[in-house]
Amino acid sequence: MVTAPTPSSRLTEIIARGPSVIILAPHPDDECLGTGGLIQQVVENGGKVHVIFITNGDNNPWPQRFVERRWSIGPIERQRWGQRRKIEAEKSLQVLGEGKVTCEFLELPDAGILQLWQSGDRQLSRKIAERLSKINPDLFVTPCEFDRHSDHRATQAYGLDAIKISNHGCDRLTYLIHRPWGMKILNSPKPDLFLALTESQQQKKLAAIQCHETQMALSRSRFCKFAKSQEPFNFHT
Repeated sequence: MVTAPTPSSRLTEIIARGPSVIILAPHPDDECLGTGGLIQQVVENGGKVHVIFITNGDNNPWPQRFVERRWSIGPIERQRWGQRRKIEAEKSLQVLGEGKVTCEFLELPDAGILQLWQSGDRQLSRKIAERLSKINPDLFVTPCEFDRHSDHRATQAYGLDAIKISNHGCDRLTYLIHRPWGMKILNSPKPDLFLALTESQQQKKLAAIQCHETQMALSRSRFCKFAKSQEPFNFHT
């Protein structure tokens, strides 16, 4: 009797063969918080990673007020903040991938992705489907459907929709950044697997997180806690 591979062994097998990977990141910083270790291991094994940033993270008023010492934030200020966060994300990926990770920014409205999805707008689905068809990834990584942040849940919905449009079959991972309070209390559901990181990979992930200087102002402690010895994921075939 042949035993089916566990999610952990399956992911280890995929990483070992140097896969092509697409990662959906709703905002700059999700790339390192959720997948910083994964990115490193894929690159170390000769694989290719392409990160699609859905928004620039420009609707981020409290850190911006604190850093810029201003109360009023209008469109010009948000645009400037979003550009700053883009640069931080590029620096983060440089740390994680040493120049071997590609990325793009779709610049959709921060905190507005769920509204787009609910309105029936499927342009994002088609854009992601185009990338799936062009890159033909072995692994497709999206936020988790249980994430407390609406942009994350909607990005996951768009990712699934893109799979249907492109008819692309590949293994899929989901990562969780904003755990709902109920899940914190019940500690459920649990991740399918934990990707083990070496000490060096943890330190590099921490360095990548710290590239997001705008977020360090108010969330340094919370963000840095993501640089643990294990990275949790749920695995989907």
